Amino acid sequence: MVRRSRPAAVRWFHSGLVGIRQAPGKAGYRELVIDPRPVGGLTRAEGSYHTPYGLVSARWVREKGRFRLDVGLPPNTTAQVRVPTAGRKAQVTGDGAVFQGIRGARATYGVASGRHGFVGYDGEGR
Repeated sequence: MVRRSRPAAVRWFHSGLVGIRQAPGKAGYRELVIDPRPVGGLTRAEGSYHTPYGLVSARWVREKGRFRLDVGLPPNTTAQVRVPTAGRKAQVTGDGAVFQGIRGARATYGVASGRHGFVGYDGEGR
């Protein structure tokens, strides 16, 4: 069976705009990175990706400087979630998110499988 790679635009949408990626140096999508990168005046995006463990999903909305990110991870996976903060503290909804630090203008959290919500700030509308 020949497997075709995804077009560059689809790869950019999943890994850049929505932010769903396999963790660097890892295989099989058991360890993920969710690091959405909104561009221009875009105010929302959502996407999902089927991994060997199940469906990974990410959805974000930005409005009046707030950045809301909802993440869904399948069983037996973990993720490092990066949320824009614009120099302010991010808020986390749900259980189990472990704050790992701030790098630049993004807060990083470690999460296990399940649904997680984050509210950060992107600096617009302040």
